[in-house]
Amino acid sequence: MMLSTEERLQARQFNLRARQIFWRGILPDTHPIWHLDEDAVVDWVCDYQSKNMLRCDGKFGPSTLITFMANARGGIGGFIVDGQEIDIPGARVARMFTQSAEIKVQPDLCCLLSIPELDYVTRDRFNGKASVRAHFSIDSSNGPDGESLIIQWADPLREVPFTPAFETVDYPRKRQCVGIEIENVLLLYQLDSDERRWLRRRPVIKAMIGNKLINQPAIYDAQIKALNHILKVLEEFAGIPRVFPNQDGQYRTELLDTIDDYRGCLAKFNYFQMNNEPGAGLVPHLTTLFGPLDSQSSDAESTASEDSAKADVLPDMSRFESQRQELSDHPEPTSSFLPDYEDGPRFSLANAIAAAYGSGKAARAGRIADKCQKFDRD
Repeated sequence: MMLSTEERLQARQFNLRARQIFWRGILPDTHPIWHLDEDAVVDWVCDYQSKNMLRCDGKFGPSTLITFMANARGGIGGFIVDGQEIDIPGARVARMFTQSAEIKVQPDLCCLLSIPELDYVTRDRFNGKASVRAHFSIDSSNGPDGESLIIQWADPLREVPFTPAFETVDYPRKRQCVGIEIENVLLLYQLDSDERRWLRRRPVIKAMIGNKLINQPAIYDAQIKALNHILKVLEEFAGIPRVFPNQDGQYRTELLDTIDDYRGCLAKFNYFQMNNEPGAGLVPHLTTLFGPLDSQSSDAESTASEDSAKADVLPDMSRFESQRQELSDHPEPTSSFLPDYEDGPRFSLANAIAAAYGSGKAARAGRIADKCQKFDRD
């Protein structure tokens, strides 16, 4: 595909910026792209994109980088579930892992995470220097077929040690969960300039989460198509029902009283109250993903109606019960991700400031500590 003069200029400008933002720490120093001039870089990227079913724009950004790294690991193709490859028409999966002999587990929850970890943390994740946060991530760039690339970090039916660096409450405790990040994991936190769309304003969605009207970046239709593929695979091959909490004909976007006996899909706002990941962008798509609800029905009636409507398409979940029974003696899964919290010594701001200054500045640290004593009071 030939780029226009304007498209080539934009690609050159993007690559100059991406060289500093995205490439460092991901592309090996021996990669030939480091030694090409600006026009040669655009030509090399276009050729690579054409060979790997990516939209040809000449920009070596996150989507192309993800494909490059996946080709060096598990490759591009179908989903990997229980060690087997599953091809779904329209879905392209960048597999960022190689299959190994982890312990087999049986999940019963799918947790939808709308905001990724911080950029520098995900770079460590790509380079194998940090544990992964989720089983799947969904890129926010369109592919040539109008669907987003899916990044698979782990097999949903194998136990994996998830250790988020910052989001320490990503998943409900004592539950075996499959996590999905609905966002490009190399996203820069700029609403006005999504780097993959090159200074194109990212839409913002308003939605009621709990009792608050929340503004969040929108989720693109291409991402919803990819998420639909993932939910279909989890339902058919992992036994996770494709349902979402609802009541009185409305999908629930608030903290639930309990999820102990719930099986299906949850957004993070259903099980944890927080400010930085309300998932407002997901709310407008719940009907698309989980189907329309009868506005006159009660919670129980709605569930019964949904079960009846899907009876001809839902898999026979009874075949998973024996597996769940076999795994009943399995230790608490690591995909609960967290040890119980432990109470440590009480934090002292004064002591922290004094320690931070170290030797040679004790007098100054002491003066500051004295001024901060009020912060240590109850």
